[in-house]
Amino acid sequence: MESLQGKGGKKGKMKNYLQKKFTTGEFAKLLDINKDTLLYYDKINLFKPAGTHPNGYRYYTFEQFDQFMAIHSLRQVEVPIKELKTYFETPTIPSLRQLALKQSEQVALEVKKLQDIQLFLHRVVELTDEMQGISFGEVHFKKLAEESIVLSEEKLDWSLSMEELYQHSSVFLKKLGVKSTAAHGIVYEKEKFLQEEGDLHHLFCRIETSHSKKKPTGLYAVLYFKGTFDNIDTAYTQLMDSLVKQNFEIDGDVYEEYLLHSIASLEEEEFITKISVKVKEIVSTS
Repeated sequence: MESLQGKGGKKGKMKNYLQKKFTTGEFAKLLDINKDTLLYYDKINLFKPAGTHPNGYRYYTFEQFDQFMAIHSLRQVEVPIKELKTYFETPTIPSLRQLALKQSEQVALEVKKLQDIQLFLHRVVELTDEMQGISFGEVHFKKLAEESIVLSEEKLDWSLSMEELYQHSSVFLKKLGVKSTAAHGIVYEKEKFLQEEGDLHHLFCRIETSHSKKKPTGLYAVLYFKGTFDNIDTAYTQLMDSLVKQNFEIDGDVYEEYLLHSIASLEEEEFITKISVKVKEIVSTS
């Protein structure tokens, strides 16, 4: 069993450590910061050393650790220096709580911004990976899992100019709180597509919300088209010809999805559009 003398020795060491006077470099190392930060805070009278040695060198004490961490953390979320100075002149528990609540709200907003950026970057990586090794104009048959999608409340008039179509698409995505890299495009209802009826179609976005509907699992015909919207009809001709040759028929709505487009290229001829539609094999009745 440890002697009382031994325990007293540990307490003595701790007491000595707490009473230690740290140089600027030592205190900076303790805080895991650059000592220039301490010098700057001293210069602007935000956080001063505990005192000065006879030789003129500043020193800090362990008791200042918590105060510095509070100041530094609040500065990281851009609390104004003037506001911090005002608080630390006469700190109180109620004012500390109010300051913490206010900044907690600000941090939550910053976290949301970072999450949006992370989602944007993840989507860019996902799309660029998908576009590796694409065979344009070739129809692939893939088993796709069920996905959540949201349709626009109003149908888009496909006869509008590209500028007007882009504006409608931007408003739709903004309402959903997503960026332009989200999986989005136009959905053509099966029957109207087969009958080539109308210029009014829903926008869609692949996202999970309380208003989502399900894009069903199943076998899909998928085709990637590179080129301008003026020439996209050739992609649909290739799709339908391939279905006939492979003895398949359309079994669901048609999704026209835009992959990055102007983010990946300034030339419309280089834009990539993904067309996908659920299909089923034609069963012979003979």
